[in-house]
Amino acid sequence: MTTVLETEELRKQFGELVAVDGVSLAIDDADITSIIGPNGAGKTTFYNLLTGVLKPTAGTVRLKGDDGLVDVTGAPPHEVAKAGLSRSYQITNIFEGLTVRENVRIARISRDGSRMDFLSRADSDPDMEADVGEILTLTGLTDIAETPCDQLSHGQKRTVEIALALAIDPNVFLMDEPTAGMNPTETTEIVSLIRELNEEIDATFVVTEHDMDVVRDISDRIVVLADGAVLADGTPTEVLNDERVTEAYLGSEGQ
Repeated sequence: MTTVLETEELRKQFGELVAVDGVSLAIDDADITSIIGPNGAGKTTFYNLLTGVLKPTAGTVRLKGDDGLVDVTGAPPHEVAKAGLSRSYQITNIFEGLTVRENVRIARISRDGSRMDFLSRADSDPDMEADVGEILTLTGLTDIAETPCDQLSHGQKRTVEIALALAIDPNVFLMDEPTAGMNPTETTEIVSLIRELNEEIDATFVVTEHDMDVVRDISDRIVVLADGAVLADGTPTEVLNDERVTEAYLGSEGQ
């Protein structure tokens, strides 16, 4: 196993409020890791520290690079993305008026650091189109590639967002509530897609999710945050049977 993402004593404080309190984690490439916790546990702040949206009060963030782990602590989001960390959000973040293919193409252009030249056609680049086509195939979007995104279902839009995140060739892919707002069929489909992608591409998935059935189904490892700190860390069986987790997170839902 190879460590692809590492935090050391990561801390974020807003005045007197400590939102993330000394979190040290090493994420390995062999696992799908779910990060869970009750509302206010610090999950969103932790993600924002990883992606450069927020700068930490203390601690470090390191990402896998060509020559080992690279310190990206406090780097702006575009530099963190370039270093190999991609993120999908709980709320879809796509260009509604463009087609699925056009959305993926724009994301691919951003990965290459290219400037869109409106005097030429980006779709005339055969290498670009081959890359876009591969991403559409991987995510099962080929049949709706020419469909404007404002005509898609919620589940299809979430799949498009996954395709956009994959377009930057991430080493680590953070997924924020990937099944939020989905019906049972859409949830099953997105979980299957994540599993398939985890087998087929060289990227490590880290997921936050409230649906415990999804967490049980998709995770090799679960990390529980509570009050900004790591409460539990282990396999789904170990963590979801931990009395501290039941008390802090699952509550009356039990197991």
